[in-house]
Amino acid sequence: MSTEQEREEDAVKSDELIKLASGKNKEADKYLRMIGYVWRVMDDIYDGDYPVTRGDVLKVIEYLFIDIPSNRFFIHHRDKLSSQHITAYNAWTAANRWSEGNLEQKVFSHVWRGDYQAVVGLVALLTQGIDQMKLVDQKVKETFGPIGEDFDINKLGE
Repeated sequence: MSTEQEREEDAVKSDELIKLASGKNKEADKYLRMIGYVWRVMDDIYDGDYPVTRGDVLKVIEYLFIDIPSNRFFIHHRDKLSSQHITAYNAWTAANRWSEGNLEQKVFSHVWRGDYQAVVGLVALLTQGIDQMKLVDQKVKETFGPIGEDFDINKLGE
């Protein structure tokens, strides 16, 4: 569970990464902000470790049913982005299943949980090319990677 301060710090880091990934493409920027919000709320609902309001749920519904499907960047790259959504969701559900398993399963769970972040690198590829994708992907992993300096394998699953 993250504290309010940690969430605020993560929001600042996310903002920088979204700008780096989307470049000058405002629709890509909007898309990343919306899909990031959806993933955050979905995880909060699943984990039950952070309060989710009715407004949060309604905003997610609006994003999923109206705003994302009508976003010009998403429309143009629907095939690639939808595929990423599917694989990220699949990895997230697998992570949730394995989070209570043996040590090896918990390690994989910890890594898979962040699989949705690959969409940020994909957006960088689609907006600015392969070199930007590599740069953004590296920065995302360094910023939000599953194994940071505070990682303690003995605390997995707690």
